[in-house]
Amino acid sequence: MAGMALASCDDFLTELPTDAIADEEAFSSAKDFTNNLNGVYNNFGRYQFYGRNVVCLGDAASDLVYHDNKSGNFQVLAMWQVESTNGELQEIWEYGYKVINNSAKIIKAGEEADFPESEMATVYGCMAQAYGLKALAAFTLANIFALPYNDANRNTSGIVNVTEPIEAFQQISRATLADNYTLILSDIARAKEYFAREDVEIPGYYYINPAALHALEAKVKLYMRDYAGAIQAAKAALDERGSSLVNTAESYDAMYTSNVVSQEDIFTVVKSATDNPGAGSLSTMYPFYGLHISEEVLTEYAGTDIRAELLNNGDGGKYVGTSEGADAHNIPVLRLPELYLTLAEAYAAQGNYAEAKEYLSVICSARDAGFDPAAVAESESVIADIRQARKLELIQEGHRLFDARRWGIKIDVVKGRYKNFDPSLFAYPIPQTEVNAGFGVVQTEGWEQTLPR
Repeated sequence: MAGMALASCDDFLTELPTDAIADEEAFSSAKDFTNNLNGVYNNFGRYQFYGRNVVCLGDAASDLVYHDNKSGNFQVLAMWQVESTNGELQEIWEYGYKVINNSAKIIKAGEEADFPESEMATVYGCMAQAYGLKALAAFTLANIFALPYNDANRNTSGIVNVTEPIEAFQQISRATLADNYTLILSDIARAKEYFAREDVEIPGYYYINPAALHALEAKVKLYMRDYAGAIQAAKAALDERGSSLVNTAESYDAMYTSNVVSQEDIFTVVKSATDNPGAGSLSTMYPFYGLHISEEVLTEYAGTDIRAELLNNGDGGKYVGTSEGADAHNIPVLRLPELYLTLAEAYAAQGNYAEAKEYLSVICSARDAGFDPAAVAESESVIADIRQARKLELIQEGHRLFDARRWGIKIDVVKGRYKNFDPSLFAYPIPQTEVNAGFGVVQTEGWEQTLPR
């Protein structure tokens, strides 16, 4: 989107091999669908999107992580010196829409494909993954550039919905937040339908797969406060994944110090040592380019907690690197423990505190040998325990700021410089280049007034 709003708009549509899909003869065989889908995955995992920026934003702008000012990398957003011309926000918007628009091209081409039946299963599998990537990228952008979903915000401006590939110089506009979420859920449903077609191969956990679709649906519905829907989708994801949580320090450390898919991964982005090295790597951002887990947060892990050693290593926590290199690591996008936390939160929101405690205890017992379930009350107070568990479990994975927004809780940011900030009132500005292009995307009015002060 931003790419087509700039002078490089033609490049956005024609650049090859990974940034875009050429319009001429781009889908002349089933193999072309696979190749073009790989390009979409590449853009999704680039440092401009989920390979760094999105994950950094959710923690660096929260109360869990701070920037030490030793480097300019991600410093501005971590310090809450937000402007509509910020480069990282521009990159998130641009690469998010590269994922969305090129996924839409794969979907449209698949609908028009007329290959031998033996090849159509490959096409349908690519369409399923394209629908899933499109939904995930749209959900990510909506949470950054629009307000949190609730009854009061349903009709506020969201992001641009893409149902057909957007061409250069096409007039576009922002949909309502409610319409964004409707399309996201529709895309997830369509992805499930294509995975269910005959002979469609189910990919592994480096790719969008049926378990990932259920997990994404659970997350979307939790954010929408559709707690019954979140519970149903989370249970479906658990059944589909069919795995369990690790419960030793060695196995926990191994999940983050190896590029091998772990038993807790549902969808993960793998980064090699040569992929976005240096400033483009989360293992460089933590800590060499200035990001650190807050010392106050680290003290909240019990001495019997299997996560404590890795997070206290001083060398990047979950992004310490692997035997393949300092810049090689996986980036978890959807994980098993998030499902247990979703179930706990959704049951608690329904007032079913016994079930909430049960699912909270699953994860707390696995992570902390000293955890005592009897210390958790079957009452409304379990909500605070669940929120604490989400904070400690999902740190460095880009969740915290958006959890605080949807919960409507106030946080202290920039290492306490700004106190009692209410992120539920804030949405990041649309990149100014997109607004200035004049193709219909308007800025969020008054966004500056809700910055922390």
